[in-house]
Amino acid sequence: MLRKDESKQFNLVRECMLMIFVVYLVGLASQTIYPKIEFGNDGISIVGAFQHRYNLIPFLVFKETYQAVFVDHCFSYFIINFLGNIMIFIPIGFFIPLLWHKMRSLGKTVLCGFIISLFIELIQFPLYRGTDIDDLWLNTLGVLVGYFVFILVKKIIPRSLAQPCANLLMDHSK
Repeated sequence: MLRKDESKQFNLVRECMLMIFVVYLVGLASQTIYPKIEFGNDGISIVGAFQHRYNLIPFLVFKETYQAVFVDHCFSYFIINFLGNIMIFIPIGFFIPLLWHKMRSLGKTVLCGFIISLFIELIQFPLYRGTDIDDLWLNTLGVLVGYFVFILVKKIIPRSLAQPCANLLMDHSK
């Protein structure tokens, strides 16, 4: 993973950030792609096996969230499904422009995050995981939030941290 070529200087901070991003992506895959496995008295089983749960109706999440929170008084649905889908993609919106200077535009970052989310949703369908069209826009919203966190950090860090971090955040395309 560590690279060194003649045209680019080795940057330990960048390599550490890249490692953190890779660990995050592995964690994302473990929570979204791989089937949930349960160990019980009857042995090992896949949770929800042979139950395809999917939603192809856009914005159904608002109705379901309203039902869960205001009728059933269950806030965990809002926290896990609504906020969780946004928060789990914030690191993508932050790390993509941080690590790859050619991806620093809002459009490129959001498109990349959308494609990652679409890939996950398409992979989940045959794997006995829930597939939900609302996850696409909630995840993409998370990428957007992450991008704005990156912009905020980019404005703050060069003034307050040492040079290696500042070099990571500087625009080298000029």
